[in-house]
Amino acid sequence: MHIDTETAFDLMEGRLETEMARQWNDHLLTCRLCASEMDTFQSFRESLKRPHLENAPDRMMSAAVSLFQAPRTASEPSKIRRVFANLTFDSFTQPVFAGARGGNGTNRQVVLRAEEFDIHVRVWVTNESRELLGQIQPRGTSTFIEHARLHLLQNGERVSSAEVNELGEFHFSFVPDGYLSLQIDLPHLTVIGALDLNDRI
Repeated sequence: MHIDTETAFDLMEGRLETEMARQWNDHLLTCRLCASEMDTFQSFRESLKRPHLENAPDRMMSAAVSLFQAPRTASEPSKIRRVFANLTFDSFTQPVFAGARGGNGTNRQVVLRAEEFDIHVRVWVTNESRELLGQIQPRGTSTFIEHARLHLLQNGERVSSAEVNELGEFHFSFVPDGYLSLQIDLPHLTVIGALDLNDRI
């Protein structure tokens, strides 16, 4: 009978009963094959104890930790609600109503509504370029929206971004032709509204 791996390591690490350990030590003195195997196991065990490993750099440790902070999967619901804004006024199809930001035929006025917000938009052309100025107006309060980031999207791609000022106003200096979406990112809500600017102004 020859020594196996488990017995060899139990013998090296002192886990065998005294009598069993004595028997295997006697066997190793007479069996060259087991003695050779034992030398191999001892060399392997010693190699595991060598101080040849170094601590990973901090940046690598941080990257490794971030692997366990998995992003939200498609099956997990987003904590930020998404709503769609409805078009309630368009100066190209309706007469200007009381309180709307003035139109003079050289620009276009649009009002979008989403839950507790009205989004007033004015689009005009100057020197062959189209610009957009707007304001987010909460209904039922005089407090303006101070923290919002807006994006103009075309075919699902962002073409321009802006932020509101202390009056909830925003400005895009580049507005392409075509069907666009206005995305408003608020701390608790994302609002998306459609803008049809297909060669109309």
